[in-house]
Amino acid sequence: MAKSATARLYNAAVHTLQKRDRTEIRIINAILSHIEPSPRRTRRRRAPQTRQQAVWRGFRSVLCPVDFSEHSRQALRYAEAVARRGRATLTVLYVNDPFLIAAAAAALHDRTLARTSERELRDFIDATLPRPSRERLRVTTSVTTGAPAAEILKAARRGRHDLIVLGTHGLTGADRMLMGSTTATLLKHASVPILAIPRSSPALTPRQRRAWPDGPVVAAIELGAASEKDATLAADIAHWFGSPLLLAHVVPEMATPAWLASTLGFRQRDRARLARAERWLDALAALTRRHVQTTTSAACGNLADEIAGRASASHASLVITVLRSQRGGAGSARGAVSYELLSHAVTPVLACPARWHRR
Repeated sequence: MAKSATARLYNAAVHTLQKRDRTEIRIINAILSHIEPSPRRTRRRRAPQTRQQAVWRGFRSVLCPVDFSEHSRQALRYAEAVARRGRATLTVLYVNDPFLIAAAAAALHDRTLARTSERELRDFIDATLPRPSRERLRVTTSVTTGAPAAEILKAARRGRHDLIVLGTHGLTGADRMLMGSTTATLLKHASVPILAIPRSSPALTPRQRRAWPDGPVVAAIELGAASEKDATLAADIAHWFGSPLLLAHVVPEMATPAWLASTLGFRQRDRARLARAERWLDALAALTRRHVQTTTSAACGNLADEIAGRASASHASLVITVLRSQRGGAGSARGAVSYELLSHAVTPVLACPARWHRR
């Protein structure tokens, strides 16, 4: 009986792995066909089409929510760096807590707290950004009241901002802070990219802000039908920043007992999947090298740990992820990969919605 159950488990596992392997190989071959056409089809293929999409002009309008913490001050300096590079407008947003407003009005008989916030916000900006930057950039302020994530999303839509820059931690409660609620909500619902600045990100000096990002850009690529689109998006961003691009993929290891892994040949399969991933990344790099200097890196392990490690080893200034929900009931929610990466990263993470329309 035990042998029969083990046999069924073995057959089911092998069947699943073989099906996944066939799917990966089919997609790899589809991508490679754009680069290495077979001799038989050379005569029938049409001439390569030029890119229909206009050249992306970069980020033109930046929204930076702050909460007067030192970490949000750090995020504002990164927002300045992006706005300076693209000569973009920069809007600094503060969201009042409605309960705090009500409590102040009731206990302190102070109904001017909202107006006071506007003055404090301007002082915060003046103390954070040097005068030449404030004069060069078109900096505006906005103060509103409500739930932070909802108000940030409203402000982004209303102001037609194409980038949100914020710190992943703030002053909203113990170690859960902004990372536990606001950032997760924005990653799930935002229609524009989010540049999230971890608390441990390097503090930028005025000279560094003029050159940031001054290191490579690492793009965490999920291999699948949308890989080419994701790699192209990352290449456009890296090209705009004037940075080299590193396409990185992590093959997830299957958590299985050692005896079962050896029985089913999981270790050999992981090596085979890693080899296919390397070939896949090389094919994508052949496409992106037309626009930006590109290298590749494939590893096997935990996604967040490996990407953070690659970013650190390559002295990267930025990590790019794509916000996409996984299909199926067991798939991860939109933003889950970016959120996991932010939990480990010391490098700023630019999370781009899969359906983001670049202007």
